Amino acid sequence: MARFRWFIYCLPFFYLLFVSASPANMSGEDLLKYIQKKLRRNNVTLRINSKNLGDEGAKVLAQSPLLKSVESLVIYKCNVGDEGVRALADSKFLENLTSLSLENNAITDQGAKILATSQTFSNLKLLNLYRNQIHDPGAMVLAESDVLSSVVELNLNYNQIRDEGALHLTSSQALKSIKQLGLSYNPLGKDGDEAVRRFKVVQKLQELHEQNQLQEMGKYILGDMGVFALLNLPYAEDLKELDLHGNDLSDHAVIALAQSPKLSGLVALNLAKNNITDVGAKALADSRTLTRLNSLNLNFNRIGDVGAKSIARSEVLASLESLKLGQNRISGEGVLALEESNSLTKLVHPIFGFY
Repeated sequence: MARFRWFIYCLPFFYLLFVSASPANMSGEDLLKYIQKKLRRNNVTLRINSKNLGDEGAKVLAQSPLLKSVESLVIYKCNVGDEGVRALADSKFLENLTSLSLENNAITDQGAKILATSQTFSNLKLLNLYRNQIHDPGAMVLAESDVLSSVVELNLNYNQIRDEGALHLTSSQALKSIKQLGLSYNPLGKDGDEAVRRFKVVQKLQELHEQNQLQEMGKYILGDMGVFALLNLPYAEDLKELDLHGNDLSDHAVIALAQSPKLSGLVALNLAKNNITDVGAKALADSRTLTRLNSLNLNFNRIGDVGAKSIARSEVLASLESLKLGQNRISGEGVLALEESNSLTKLVHPIFGFY
C-alpha cells in the first residue's frame, strides 16, 4: 500500500518530466518566426531539426514566401507524413529547391508518389528519404519518375524496400542522372543485394571512364557479376588491356568475356588467380572476338590437359606472344601439346615461367 501511495505522489513529477522531454508543437506564428530567424543567417539553406511540425506545420511552412530563396531544405525528425509532403509539393515558393532532405519522418508510399509526380521537385539533385516507411510500391514509382530525372543522389536507407523495389531502382531508365543510391538497412534478399552491388560497380566504372582511368577497374570488379556489369557498358569496346587477376572469376565470366563482341580490340588479358577450369580455357580458345590478343595470363587457375590442348589448337590465339599457364593442373600430356602446337608459333616467353 505504501508503494502505491508513493507512486501516486510521484505521478505529477513523471508527467512534467515526460512533457519536458517531448518535442513541443510549434504554432504557425512560432514556426514562421523560427524560420525567419534561421534564414537571416543563411537564406539558401533551411534546416529544421527535431521540431514537432507534423503535417500542419509543414503546411504552414510550405505557404510561406520566406522559402523563395531556399535551395536546400532539411526537415529532420519532425513527424512529417504524406500530407506534409503534399503541402510542400503544392507550394508556390520552392521553385529554387535543388536539395530536399526528409530524413527520419513518417512518409509512406503515398508520399513517395507525390514526390515522384510533382513538378515542384523537378530541379532536385538530392533527395533524402532516410528512415521513413517506404515499401516496394513507393520505390517503384520513384524509379519510374521523369520528374526526378536530375536527381544525382537518392537516399532510401532504413525503409522497407525489398528485392522488387531495389531491382526497379537500380535498373531505372528514368533516373538518368543517378550516381549514388542508398538502400542499406532495407529487408533485401539475394537478388536485391546483387542488384545494389551491380549498381555500385557500374557507377564506379563510369567514374573511372570519366577520369580516363579504366585500367584500374580490376580493383572493383569482384566476382562474375562485375564482369557482366562491365560488358553491358558501351565503353567496354574501347578497352585494349583488361586486368582481372585475383577477382574470384568462374568459367561463366570467362565465357562471357570470350563471346563479347565489345572486346574485339583487346590485346592483353590477365585472368591469373581465378577459378578458371578447362571449360573457361576452351571458351577462350574458341573465341571469335579475341583475335588480337598478344598477351594472355592464366597463371594460378585450375586448367588441366583438356584446356591446355584446346589452347594449343586454337587459331584464334595464334597472335599470342606471351602465354602464361603456370600453377595449373596441366600434366605432361598438356605440356607436350603446347610445345608441339602449330598455332602458338609467335610466343617469345616461356609458358610456365613466372615473369
